[in-house]
Amino acid sequence: MVIFGSRLFGKVDEIPGLGYVATKFGHINFVPLIPLEGWLVVAEEGNGWRGQAISMSGKSVLVAWARFLFIVAGLISLVVGFVAFGDHEQTDAIVPGVIALACIGGLIASYKWKWVTHASPERAMEIAREAGIGEEGLDQLRRMYAASEAATVAAPAQPWTPPES
Repeated sequence: MVIFGSRLFGKVDEIPGLGYVATKFGHINFVPLIPLEGWLVVAEEGNGWRGQAISMSGKSVLVAWARFLFIVAGLISLVVGFVAFGDHEQTDAIVPGVIALACIGGLIASYKWKWVTHASPERAMEIAREAGIGEEGLDQLRRMYAASEAATVAAPAQPWTPPES
């Protein structure tokens, strides 16, 4: 059975309280093939989404393709490694095993690395403007990012003198 159509892949640049950027791809069997358009997704509903079409994000397209390649290369390397290990060629299983681990690490990082998953303040403002968010919404976004930056700034270290014994 062949499944084809279009769906969103490459979720990146999440903006808290607003949404995230994804790319609508033409796919065959859920393999993202042809990027069609960029979206700011504000809500997911069942099998669909609500949002605003925006210009295509190169980061979203690359992340979608990279995630697919991590899965395929990781599975192939895992199978090759198990076959080599089963043939009692443990040294031949090392390289495919390392590649499989690197692919698993890359896949996990693509979902956890903040540079990929969350928009910077500048990028968030750019996306919001492109989506047609009004000045009031942009001001709220500025305040939100200013508050989160202020919360992450640590106080300078105080000099420490050891107690006298």
